[in-house]
Amino acid sequence: MLDRVLGACAAAESIGGTLLVTPAPGLARDGVEVLVDAGTGHADALALALADPRAAQGVLVVMGDCPLVTAESLDALARAARPLALARARDGGVNALALTEANGFRPRFGVPASVTVAEARAAGLEAVVVDDPALALDVDRPEDYELLLASA
Repeated sequence: MLDRVLGACAAAESIGGTLLVTPAPGLARDGVEVLVDAGTGHADALALALADPRAAQGVLVVMGDCPLVTAESLDALARAARPLALARARDGGVNALALTEANGFRPRFGVPASVTVAEARAAGLEAVVVDDPALALDVDRPEDYELLLASA
């Protein structure tokens, strides 16, 4: 799944470079920069990535367990960001986001998209929620894997 996500990032016109945040740098394919994190979860990894100077001009974050992601879906998400766009997961959370400028706002994963939208508004940012089947499926549970198999 990670290789599919990295391939979609490499093919997306809106992405100038890919930064893989992981405690396992050996997972990166050629041409992908790595930012080694402590492996303490999405929140810490995202905070580390957003604090990195390479994120200053904007970021597109996609979870590595989104097996249906395409370059086109990532480009559409990037176009929707004014300044923030969230791709809603099937369970109501967030699987990907685009932020036009890393301005101190720290979006969270693992919470409902509506919470992230409210937090963005409180920070003075308008957030657009995108419902895209290519970004909605993430493989967290056995039934998600069954959905993936059924979609093939």
